[in-house]
Amino acid sequence: MRTRFTGRRAAVAVAALAVLAVVGSAQAQPTRPVADTTAATTATPRAIDPVCAPDTRAACLLSVAAAPDGSPLDRTAQAAQDLRPYTAADLQQAYQLPSERLGGRQTIAVVAAYDNPYAEQDLAVYREANQLPACTEAFPCFRRVNQRGGDEPPPGDTSWGLSINAGLQTASAACPNCRLLLVGADSADFGDLGAAVDQAAAQGADVIVAMFGAREYAGEMDLAAHYDHPGAVITAPAGDAGFGLGNTGAQSVPAAYGTVIAVGGTSLYRDTNARGWGEMAMPTTGSGCSVYVPRPSSQAKGLCGDKRTVTDVAAVANIDTPVALYSSYGYPGWLAVGGTPIAAALVGGVYALASNTDSPEPRQRLARQSRHLNDVTDGTNGQCGGSYLCTAGRGYDGPSGYGTPLGIGAF
Repeated sequence: MRTRFTGRRAAVAVAALAVLAVVGSAQAQPTRPVADTTAATTATPRAIDPVCAPDTRAACLLSVAAAPDGSPLDRTAQAAQDLRPYTAADLQQAYQLPSERLGGRQTIAVVAAYDNPYAEQDLAVYREANQLPACTEAFPCFRRVNQRGGDEPPPGDTSWGLSINAGLQTASAACPNCRLLLVGADSADFGDLGAAVDQAAAQGADVIVAMFGAREYAGEMDLAAHYDHPGAVITAPAGDAGFGLGNTGAQSVPAAYGTVIAVGGTSLYRDTNARGWGEMAMPTTGSGCSVYVPRPSSQAKGLCGDKRTVTDVAAVANIDTPVALYSSYGYPGWLAVGGTPIAAALVGGVYALASNTDSPEPRQRLARQSRHLNDVTDGTNGQCGGSYLCTAGRGYDGPSGYGTPLGIGAF
């Protein structure tokens, strides 16, 4: 059975990923989505309501399934629209992650602007609902610092609070035994966010998840050093405006930096194949050639010549195949969430689960261990003459990189 993406679910773009937790595993029938924006006559129009402040350089890139009036869909409304957000167990099964056994000595830092004063409580609700080990005195799996390493958090912000919840909960879905460090930047300015990434590395994080992105700009290389920390893997979202960020020709930073793992998005669906799941490139995931960042030595020259090619790897991010996360700050309740920051946090959790973050070049490992990745061969995210830069196909392609996690062997 094939199901079209009809756009019947409204989405609200948020500065952070809203968290939705569904008790139990979603049991959808095997379906294969078709990248189609044709709406049925009874379709509900998709509403995009930006939450991030327009004068900030960094954006949130996430979407919450919502009604036409912008209010988030609760679980009853989600079910009425046949929307079954994925739980932690679903994600572990889809990507064949040995989450129960590994990751105990790893720390994942989630970096975002401002603070969510309820992040720890919301994380506890998510972990309990998904039967993940609780953070306790014996297992102190949550800690927060500001960009200077102090205990006093920056001001709370309901928009970025969603991003914080998304990063913490999605990363813990992949690696429930990992410790989580929240590093809140003073603002959404790239200088502050870069300082927060530096602080995450100084705190000893093995994996750093940047829950933000922005279109490339002149001068971005001045901040590249903030994202170069040997011994730590940094993941970042490839963006949610399609090939070349809406054919502007630019990419999303910090994902475009050569020292960062750029994570694209897929549509994840249940299938009747041996894996039990299928994926296709998300129509809005970012990909293409960087305007300013030189090609890292670990990347083939290809159509981008001497410039960096985005992306490296991918995971579920489509709002039509969302994940389930929980929030009590700003957007309340169990929410259905999509966006490439979800994929960045999930892949960050996979890197921590693999406990191989001191590998000298993680991108080379992705290429050399591609047998441990699901090759995404279907879907497109824009117009590029049919080339691999915007069209999924066998081997490496722009929308999905080298593929999606198949266990931890490539990480």
